[in-house]
Amino acid sequence: MPFYFFFGVLGLVIGGLVSWFFMADHPFETPETPGGPVDALEAAFLSGQLEAEGTPVDEETITRLLELHGAYVTGYTRDQEVAAIATPDLE
Repeated sequence: MPFYFFFGVLGLVIGGLVSWFFMADHPFETPETPGGPVDALEAAFLSGQLEAEGTPVDEETITRLLELHGAYVTGYTRDQEVAAIATPDLE
């Protein structure tokens, strides 16, 4: 009987570790939304909002910008861009 308490504590610790293991890499822990496909409705909405504010931007440009932002959020970078940032031109 005296070991039931310790088995209960051990079960809580193991359950907490298992829960943490499954939740540790969940996407909602980052402030940025994960990159994904860009639909035409989103590009049209953003284009309409910018045009209403006096900054007309075509939907193709917005779609490309959102795709690039999604690639940046998911960690995709080009090797040349990384090399240019790492070693700035000092001419």
